[in-house]
Amino acid sequence: MAHQWDIIIIGAGLAGSALAANLSQCGLRILLVEATEPGNGGASARSRGMVRVYDPVPELMRYNLNGVREWRRLNQRWPGLFCQCGLIYLLKEAHIPGVQAVLPTFSSPDYPIELISREQAAQLIPGLNIPQQAGVLYEPLGGYIDPRLACQLLAHQARVQGTELLAGVQVTGVESHPNSISVHTTHQIFTGRLAVVAAGAHSRTLLSDLPVFSRSIALANLYSQEAQAPQTCLIDEYSGSYMRPGSASFVFAGGAAQQDADEPSQLQHKQSAHSVNLALAQKMLPDTPLQLSNGWDGYDGYTTDFLPQIKLMGERHLALFCGFSGRGAKYIPAAARQFSQQLQEYLQ
Repeated sequence: MAHQWDIIIIGAGLAGSALAANLSQCGLRILLVEATEPGNGGASARSRGMVRVYDPVPELMRYNLNGVREWRRLNQRWPGLFCQCGLIYLLKEAHIPGVQAVLPTFSSPDYPIELISREQAAQLIPGLNIPQQAGVLYEPLGGYIDPRLACQLLAHQARVQGTELLAGVQVTGVESHPNSISVHTTHQIFTGRLAVVAAGAHSRTLLSDLPVFSRSIALANLYSQEAQAPQTCLIDEYSGSYMRPGSASFVFAGGAAQQDADEPSQLQHKQSAHSVNLALAQKMLPDTPLQLSNGWDGYDGYTTDFLPQIKLMGERHLALFCGFSGRGAKYIPAAARQFSQQLQEYLQ
């Protein structure tokens, strides 16, 4: 006989693991189902988790500000999870006035955001090639997290608090009933009061009407033989490229053209994308010789406006927590904390 659960969470990436960690504090019976292991699949496995507040989409800035606060809180529990190495954002000239308008709202002594000079930027990243008309935005307390490690820690916390984890099991479908919902796997059917689809790009395979599509994210690992890899995160609006520190000798770089498809299995990954990432990084750091060590063909579930699908559909006993558009590492734990309160109220 199938078990009866309060909540069945589909996906133990950053989204599902963070939700489980928060909901498991409420005394609910929770099942967390993951096709691989927590953090080993989808965007969580291939992302390098840069954390910042500024975003060209203003609504995401509010998400991101809460996200920084939550990562700081989690870093107190797990020191080293959030590396606040600083982040430089090279702005197109047309975007500078908009940034100047939002800085009074989002910058504070607790989390400063400022426009700095080219000279100041060059001190932070020696040899940085800055486009002539670019503005330079600096978040000294921005940085990066390790999404895979975060998933493992959050999933472990959830298990300690009573969540049951079913790993290595593929969910094949969900079916709503008048008073419950069924989650179908290859060999079993589990019933619950509520199911949460937190399967990233794979969420579309479970709900064909979900307004989420898959987009590739090619990421390269570059080697600096002279151990001169930049130690500050960097995003360049002009080229669409970015770099995230790995160590003194290695840096992660991205920005190659992305491919879109309905589902992850339909994406056409190209090996040449990693060479493009190397070329983009070398253009930003022309005086720092870099070599391609390896590359990852990542992906995530995207929405057309980059805003996530965070929604409770009580009549279907279903909730959505997906569609983070390659930006979710910045704010998912904070969004999970808030959404878990809404789900708990629904189940009371």
